[in-house]
Amino acid sequence: MPLIDGYGVLSGTLHSYACDSGRDKAEYYHCHLYLQANEKRYRCAIDLDTRRQEDRLHWRIVRTDGSALQKIALLDPGWHNLPSEPGSGALDYLRSFELRPTRERVASSGTGMNGLFGELESPWIYGSSQHALQALEPLLLAARRLFVFGEPFRIGLGVHNIHQNQGDPLNSRWSRENGIWQDGAVGALKPDGTAAFFLVRFKHQAFFTDKEGHPA
Repeated sequence: MPLIDGYGVLSGTLHSYACDSGRDKAEYYHCHLYLQANEKRYRCAIDLDTRRQEDRLHWRIVRTDGSALQKIALLDPGWHNLPSEPGSGALDYLRSFELRPTRERVASSGTGMNGLFGELESPWIYGSSQHALQALEPLLLAARRLFVFGEPFRIGLGVHNIHQNQGDPLNSRWSRENGIWQDGAVGALKPDGTAAFFLVRFKHQAFFTDKEGHPA
C-alpha cells in the first residue's frame, strides 16, 4: 500500500538546517531542513542514519536542466499533494526518466568525493551520514528555491520519508508502505535555471520493483 498519510511536495526557500547530535542511540539520525513558505515554516526530516546499518547509506546527486522541475516550479509556496502516477510531478527512483539508476561505484568513508566519479553519471555513493550531508549542503546553499518530496507529518507542518519509498523486503516493518511514484527527495532549483536532486536509499531496498512497489 502507499504511504499512509499521502505523498506530495513542499515548495519553499531555505530558512536554516541542523542535524541531530547522534548521541541518542534510541533515535535514528536525521538532518532537519527548515523551509519558509509564505508566512509558514516547515520542518523536513531527512533520514541519514547509518549507525544501525552495516551496509551504510546510499545517495546520489542528479543534475539536470530546469525541465526536470518544470511542472513543480509552477506551484505556489507551500505543501501540495501529488497523485502517485507519472506526469503528476511525483518522483520514482526506478521509473522517472531523469532519476533512473546508472552504474554503481563504492566509495570508502575516508575518500574525498570531489571528482572521484567524473567518468560516471550520477552513481550511487555508499558512505557515512557525514559524507551524505557534505554532498547535500552545496545544493541547499546554492538553491533559489527548494522542493522536498515525501510524506507530510501527521501533526505539525513538515515532511518525512524523504528517501526511496519502495523495494523494502516483504518481511520488513516498512514493506506495507511500498509503492511506486512516491519516492522522496530534495530538489534544488538554481538561479541559472538548472536543477539538482539529492536522492537517498538504503541497501536493503531493491533496485527493481513490481507495480505494487515490492521487490521484483
